[in-house]
Amino acid sequence: MKQYLMEGIGTFLLVLLVVLISNNAPTETAPIAYGAAVAALLYAGREVSGAHFNPAISLAMLIRGGLERWDFPYYLAAQVAGGVMGAILAVFLIRCGGTAETALRTYDPFCAFFAEAAGTFAVSLVFLNVAHTKTGEDSPHLGVATGFAVMAAAFALRTVSPAAFNPALLLGMAIAGKILWGDLWPGLLGAAVGAAVAASVFRSLRGTETPY
Repeated sequence: MKQYLMEGIGTFLLVLLVVLISNNAPTETAPIAYGAAVAALLYAGREVSGAHFNPAISLAMLIRGGLERWDFPYYLAAQVAGGVMGAILAVFLIRCGGTAETALRTYDPFCAFFAEAAGTFAVSLVFLNVAHTKTGEDSPHLGVATGFAVMAAAFALRTVSPAAFNPALLLGMAIAGKILWGDLWPGLLGAAVGAAVAASVFRSLRGTETPY
């Protein structure tokens, strides 16, 4: 039960922080803050739940064999619930700051799909390879490696898609009005495809090794 609670809390904090970052931080530095938030939360929750805080990462771990099948739906439920609550609180805080209207932007669905797929693939592949060890010991570098992967992908793709690489975060951004609801489905589909491809590539490269 504690791992599900950790996933919910971590996703709640991630969505809350990133939605507020997108509202308050300059566009040029927002990916840095996003990556830093991911890194910090990974270090905080790794020993409890594996610190996925992202349904795409959980899907990749499921395919890879690093997450039990019966745990996956509970991880997913906790992440979605945490993300929704984080978005709701973020909207409240944005309104408290006097900026009730948040910016909306429409992305080309085809381009957004491939951008979110590519970014999620990169982030998931880094997570899987850094988290994975032959000895079964946790990697001390998971947080910074994944955080930098998120940061780089966000800088590279932020003009093409929401650059979330996380279905729970995409849902939170839609609730908060940071993206149009019509922009949600390309991101969700792209994240799922990117995570699945990353897990498949990982298994083809290191499938004979024992998951951590």
